[in-house]
Amino acid sequence: MTADAEQLRQDGHHVEKWSLGWLLLSLAMWAWFGYRFLMDDDRGLFARAEDSRALVGILALAVIPTIITAATLVYARVLFRLARRAL
Repeated sequence: MTADAEQLRQDGHHVEKWSLGWLLLSLAMWAWFGYRFLMDDDRGLFARAEDSRALVGILALAVIPTIITAATLVYARVLFRLARRAL
């Protein structure tokens, strides 16, 4: 294996580990959103509006690590393919 291919493979493994960390964070945030969504009960008109704002905020925060997870997984796959081509 050439040095460049080995370096690309190591970088791919490193990025893949980061993507797993982002995946765990993403899953935790989606679980938090699901919990808050399912436990949301009718407390009145104004309390409902405040809860829905919090749910939208949690949803927005959950989308960010999901996108980062997808991007890092794609980047890791690209690095692995480049390492195979460099052989």
